[in-house]
Amino acid sequence: MIKIHGRWLAARQAGLLRWFSSIYFKRALAGLALAAAPLTAHAQLTVDKLWMDFENNSAGREDVLLRNDSDRRYYISVEPAEIVNAGRDDEMRKEYQNPQDLGLLISPNRLVLEPGQFRALRIVSINDQLSVDRVYRIRVTPKIGAIEVDNAEGDDRDANLVVLMAYDLLVIVRPDGATTQIVPERTQEQITLRNIGNTNILLIDGEACPEGELPRDCVTLPDTRLYAGAAITFDLPEPGARVRFVSRERTHTPPKQISF
Repeated sequence: MIKIHGRWLAARQAGLLRWFSSIYFKRALAGLALAAAPLTAHAQLTVDKLWMDFENNSAGREDVLLRNDSDRRYYISVEPAEIVNAGRDDEMRKEYQNPQDLGLLISPNRLVLEPGQFRALRIVSINDQLSVDRVYRIRVTPKIGAIEVDNAEGDDRDANLVVLMAYDLLVIVRPDGATTQIVPERTQEQITLRNIGNTNILLIDGEACPEGELPRDCVTLPDTRLYAGAAITFDLPEPGARVRFVSRERTHTPPKQISF
């Protein structure tokens, strides 16, 4: 079991209380829809990060702060899974019983948050010698209601709980020598971007613009995360249209423009 030391957590909570109350936190939440399930007016569990990056062979750990901004007690479950073949037609969500097989240690996996309370969820990567990304989603689900404890075991303890909107946190563990390599393939009507590298990249603010035309003639392209070994296809307004994106490889790296 991973312990969060009381003195360290008290200091962290004092700073995070100011962060959760600031306008910067509210602005940060507005741009995170691509990384996790969307917020709703009724889901008043807030988190301070939705996308985490770990480098391979590092003693990486992240603390995600969960805060209950409602007036109800929240019973929160934490369910990690690996996303196998991410971004492909045969993508699947795979759960593990053994954290060693999963490659992540997460603590706690269940917690109770009173109104106004916040707690840290610690995530530690224990992966070793990766040749390609491991991609995870951690589903954080708040529930409200009453738990019956008399003569109840396992899932029966949750019988009277109502499930609210969940978050699906994105966790990526990168391999050694992580490199993105995007190969474009064109037809008259479409362009396909294929990632033959060993790590993923986030593509946002995309547009396809006819040659020599004004910016208003450009076609907006949807944001996407292009995983290693995956491909995505976009329609073109004309065969020679120039495709541009703003790319971001990691949470801590600045965005840059790329074109095809």
